[in-house]
Amino acid sequence: MEQENLRYIGSVLQGERPTARPDWWETLGFLQCHKIAGMFYKKAIRLSLALPHKIERILQNIFYAQARKAKHMRSYLGELAQTLCRKNVPHAILKGSALCNVQINGIEIYADGERVSNDIDVLAMPEDLDAVCAVLKDLGYVQGVYDRETDTVRPFARAEILRRRLNRGEVAPFVKRTDNAEFPFMEIDVNFSLGNTPDDGAPLLREMVRTAKLYSGKIELCTLTPEMFFLHLIMHQYKESCLYFAVERGKDLDAYKLADILYVYKAVAARMSNILEIAQKFGVIHRVGAVLRQVGELFGDQAVLQTAKECGDAQPRVIDYAAKKEYVWQGGIRERLSAFDAMRFLREV
Repeated sequence: MEQENLRYIGSVLQGERPTARPDWWETLGFLQCHKIAGMFYKKAIRLSLALPHKIERILQNIFYAQARKAKHMRSYLGELAQTLCRKNVPHAILKGSALCNVQINGIEIYADGERVSNDIDVLAMPEDLDAVCAVLKDLGYVQGVYDRETDTVRPFARAEILRRRLNRGEVAPFVKRTDNAEFPFMEIDVNFSLGNTPDDGAPLLREMVRTAKLYSGKIELCTLTPEMFFLHLIMHQYKESCLYFAVERGKDLDAYKLADILYVYKAVAARMSNILEIAQKFGVIHRVGAVLRQVGELFGDQAVLQTAKECGDAQPRVIDYAAKKEYVWQGGIRERLSAFDAMRFLREV
């Protein structure tokens, strides 16, 4: 992808009117692959950009499909959030599920249609996993995968469920059919680790869940404080940046995740000194710097880049746990973002 097209996208998502015209074939592919077509469309409309008719129609269709999905998911999210609160299970609703439904520091991050969400993410402490899983099972969810061919949920074997919890620091996804032709299943991911191993970031995770609060918005749900919400986005992106299998799948620099961080950064900017104190206390300040450099370079945001520099913005090594190998990046962040397959920029240590 040409750098000027990447700059065009970054400018629009920053809410700035670009001067150049992009290559729309290349730009549209990037928007769709990085799941930012909906937010790009909304920003372009606000900026009164003259989009080519065919491009506008495609983006508009994506935007309204995502709006329908957000409204469809809201009833399932509300049911889950209410049940967990009613049963006094300590937890926090994460990422897009919160950003599309409640305000962060008094600011609405996304309207319906701007952000795509494929699942509902829940954060819990390890000792509360059984309680969360029990709630999900009572609501009709099964740990497994949806099979489109048969329109059924195929349960995971017990061995697979245990392997994921022990080796990945994650609970196997909970899935339920919805009887909706457009969105035939709902998936819920339960997180109990902030890193690549079950114990990575455990003290910070406990503080996140301990300080979580109930928020009212389009629905009522329990999520993290603004400071902790920002830090959780940072920790999740850093984790993705370290995993070889995430790089293989092109998920280590997903633009929609970087956009989440940018918009929440702007919402909590007045609290940034407090956030950095918390990051320093829990020993994750370098993760803040590494991720903010990714965000700042994609969007050309000098304030974000300055914060990254102050925190130490060296990029993490990429770890292949299965092969017991480590890699370092030979290419810059914008080079990696511009490449459809960034694997060629990795060099084994």
